[in-house]
Amino acid sequence: MQILKTIFRDYDIRGIAGKEFSPKALEEYEKWYGKFPGITITPKAAEAIGKAYGTIIRRRGGKKVIIGHEIRPYGQELKMHFIQGVLSTGCDVDDAGESLTPIVYFSVAFYGYDGGVNVTGSHNIYFYNGFKMMAKDVWPIYDQEIRDMHGMIEAENFVTEEKGIYSQKDVWGDYKKYLLDHCPLNRKLKVVIDCGNGTPGKFAPEIFSQMGCEVIGLYTEPDANFPNHLPDPEDPWMMRDLQQKVTETGADLGIAFDADGDRFGLVNEKGDFVMADHSLLVLARQALQNNPGKKILYDVKCSRLLDELVPQYGGVPYMHRTGHAPIKDTLRKDPEIILAGEVSGHFYLCEDYFKIDDGMYTAGKILSMISSGDRRVSEIFSDIPKTVMTPELKLPCADETKHKIVSYIAEHFAGEYKTITIDGTRVIFSDTSWGLVRASNTGPYLTIRVEANTQEEVIKIKNILADQLEKFPEIEDKLDRTCVTSHTGRLGWL
Repeated sequence: MQILKTIFRDYDIRGIAGKEFSPKALEEYEKWYGKFPGITITPKAAEAIGKAYGTIIRRRGGKKVIIGHEIRPYGQELKMHFIQGVLSTGCDVDDAGESLTPIVYFSVAFYGYDGGVNVTGSHNIYFYNGFKMMAKDVWPIYDQEIRDMHGMIEAENFVTEEKGIYSQKDVWGDYKKYLLDHCPLNRKLKVVIDCGNGTPGKFAPEIFSQMGCEVIGLYTEPDANFPNHLPDPEDPWMMRDLQQKVTETGADLGIAFDADGDRFGLVNEKGDFVMADHSLLVLARQALQNNPGKKILYDVKCSRLLDELVPQYGGVPYMHRTGHAPIKDTLRKDPEIILAGEVSGHFYLCEDYFKIDDGMYTAGKILSMISSGDRRVSEIFSDIPKTVMTPELKLPCADETKHKIVSYIAEHFAGEYKTITIDGTRVIFSDTSWGLVRASNTGPYLTIRVEANTQEEVIKIKNILADQLEKFPEIEDKLDRTCVTSHTGRLGWL
């Protein structure tokens, strides 16, 4: 069958799913992303993708997988069509029901499944849905293997065997017990939890209350129309309500999750947003106390402070391409890595966990660490040097065009500056400053980030990048040339 190639992305399969969209919804989509592409994951497509996934598992020698779904429009229906495809290959399927992506990851590792899938659109708006897929030992299915699925579907090159067995399985109890056993609370903490109306609202208040926290819930009712804000804990704009609630209630800290629970964000007791790369530094300092000489992996969007401070903590810094799938692949190949993290809020704990990105487990570890002493959250982070850094800036750009632009940026700057091209182009303008241009692997946009010691230097670098980016009319927003950031773009910060 024919199926749209662009839904097969580097880390997962993601597209527009649903039956119909109102004129108002379409207007909302086009405000952010440009022309509405139509429904790109139909029920027939979902079943075919399930057949391709089941075929991969069967050809790897697997037989049984677990599949869950995030709470968003059409998620349950999409999952059931996908499951029918998997069953047709002879795979048995345990249905985890409404689930966070990390709970599916956990289940694959904890129970020894041959693979697992969560049906999720992650932090994207409710139009989007898709499939995060893994094989045995939570080994990610990504990159070329995902792209090969497109050809497999068009050629209908599937394993076809006697239909597999469908069952339902409740995994919440075992996941909850594991987290509580490994994240003890030594003193009671008051914590505000912002679930952004995503799926974590079904799980997070319960587990952290049982951990011993006084929990103040914020937007905990799942509603994938996301009426209050997008559940994106990387974006300071989306954390404003949490910041205000922390200071209003005198809480010890605030925690936020994305829609499917694999990312985590932090606000200190003063209501200050804490960037994820700073949280990674604090976690790295603790992890290296028991594991000196080990590697700390961080993605190309992270602060230069990782490269400077990790050696001072007794570890080896390791810059890596962005993305949960390639990072999990590297973690399984390199046993010297003890911890990994990304600016987006994905954290991967290796010491006593399964090398998976799990927002709730990371929050549990942070809470456990804070409760082991009497310092406030702001004091724990106080010795991390201050730099000036933009959040992730997103410029709408069609999937078919964005990689061409990044290639141009790499070629343009390579002659004058040192460049790092493991993922996009990170241009090193000086010992203390850099700018990054890369193509998003999860949506139709370019991502930009800049860091320097002063605001003036950040603005200068933004102007240097803007001079080149504005040569391409295909980019539907422009960087703000006068400020470090302004929240005036279609997708947020400029």
